[in-house]
Amino acid sequence: MCNDVIRIGMAADVSSMKRLSKIAYGELKRYDVPSYYKVCAISKAAGILSARKKSIRRGFPTKNPCLSRSMLVSCYGFKVENGLLRIPIGEHRFERIALNPHTLATISQPGVEVRSFTLTEHSLSLCIAKEVEEIEADSAVGIDRKLRNVTVGNSERVTYYDVSKAVEIAEATRGIISSFKRNDARIRKQLAAKYGQRRQERVRQILNHVSKSVVMKAKANKQAIALEDISGIRELYRAGNGQGRRFRGRMNSWPFHELKRQIGYKAAWQGVPVITLTKGETKGTTMDCPRCGERLQSAVREDSTHYRQLWCNVCKRLDDRDLIAVINISRKAWLRFGHAEGGSGEAMAGNPTGTVILRVDASKLCHADKMQ
Repeated sequence: MCNDVIRIGMAADVSSMKRLSKIAYGELKRYDVPSYYKVCAISKAAGILSARKKSIRRGFPTKNPCLSRSMLVSCYGFKVENGLLRIPIGEHRFERIALNPHTLATISQPGVEVRSFTLTEHSLSLCIAKEVEEIEADSAVGIDRKLRNVTVGNSERVTYYDVSKAVEIAEATRGIISSFKRNDARIRKQLAAKYGQRRQERVRQILNHVSKSVVMKAKANKQAIALEDISGIRELYRAGNGQGRRFRGRMNSWPFHELKRQIGYKAAWQGVPVITLTKGETKGTTMDCPRCGERLQSAVREDSTHYRQLWCNVCKRLDDRDLIAVINISRKAWLRFGHAEGGSGEAMAGNPTGTVILRVDASKLCHADKMQ
């Protein structure tokens, strides 16, 4: 049905849901299915056609879209009863699918509502929603994502998570795929897709443990989570930039967005606020001292020791660059909430402050600090 709607929409050059429904709904009468499945097919086709039109407008080459895998997506008519998902398939006819214990335990939680389902040849996915009250954060915790580790913390506590296993999995997968010698592009593509999916699932499991730990600790300590905006960083590792092929492959397999995605939906489920700082706000997070604000210096010696540490001439301290980054990120995120680090005062007799500023409040202090 969706492919028929796509064909009709391309012939009429229509991509909006309303216009596509008017010209395509009558053409779907030959399908003996409930009417709301037809509406769902039109909705999915409208999204595909809209994305195609957007790509053409941006100047990207596009092919005629087509769904090659059968799937059923709907938010109508289904029901969960006795541990089974009941899906209507026709006039008083239903198909029932057994749900596993983990799914049943999740959807049976108070306030959880199943909104829609997606059924394919090999999987069933449920879209669920939950009313969550956001916690009132007492502090913020910064996250610094690196290729082999993830650093989480603030000025009070810093935790390091080792994710170097994900790098080893990616390198092993690239080695396996490059060892294929069969001169058949179709077979090589199938094998590469198989091992690529295996790598993706293994890396996702590693990041699942890290993101779960980060969110649960933030919830227990009533902390907001702050992330850097590092979108577009892959542009630094393109062919022609003077970098080696192995280095580009390693950096382009860095799953920084997957970690952000997992933290985002898990934090939303637990009511933990998440902040994404702009590139301007996070500029110089590893160059400025979090205590005095002075410019830091590299502590690399001739024997290559302390290559990950920075030295402050004012504080006379040597700290790890990841620790410095998360402290600066957490402080800038806390300022986003409108909390000043210092006190404020008003010009009046007996004011103990040294420098008197007329009618300065905390929010103005925060704004001035962010603008500097």
